[in-house]
Amino acid sequence: MKVLVISGNPKKSGALAELTAEAARGASENGADVEEVRLAEKDLGYCRFCMKCHEDIDSPVSFCVQKDDLNGILEKVRDADCYILACPASGGHANAIMKTFIERTTWTLGRPTRNILWVKGCPESRIADRRRYAASITTAGVVPTWSRAFCNGSTREMCSHARGMFNAKIVGRLYAGSILKRGVTGSDKVRAHVLGRRLVETARQGSG
Repeated sequence: MKVLVISGNPKKSGALAELTAEAARGASENGADVEEVRLAEKDLGYCRFCMKCHEDIDSPVSFCVQKDDLNGILEKVRDADCYILACPASGGHANAIMKTFIERTTWTLGRPTRNILWVKGCPESRIADRRRYAASITTAGVVPTWSRAFCNGSTREMCSHARGMFNAKIVGRLYAGSILKRGVTGSDKVRAHVLGRRLVETARQGSG
């Protein structure tokens, strides 16, 4: 069982790093092989909208023409069974690092063959060979946790992308708010650890 942690965290320490590590530990203790990709440490340029990946209908994964680290990440995404996506909320949405990753993988991991009502050419997953599973972790500096129903674009963006492009079922979502004021609590860490364990357990039951 391979779990790929995709982190949009620009910092190596702090609240989000602690929660991501706890989720990864939960997955590892439940028997998974866990690998983390820290997008901030990768050479990951902005999408140039050349549309070469969009034009490639047939490839199992349409590798990007940019000579940076994305293609190596795509291979890891394709090979993984589960994902933990993590990033801080920025203005109520995913931060720029995660949004860049989402942009760059919309057509490299999706092909324009899905029709939704009258809209033709929507992306659908290229890696639909098997069901995968995902969980998300979001931290917010000022916004309290209770307001996540109104100001949680980060979680929605990550989960929507995981469902659509990774062919993943969302197992759980962790949102920790007001971290600049209260920091990370023991309860937050427990929830993150349980999330990692549940991700692996769900995937194992689904593939059994």
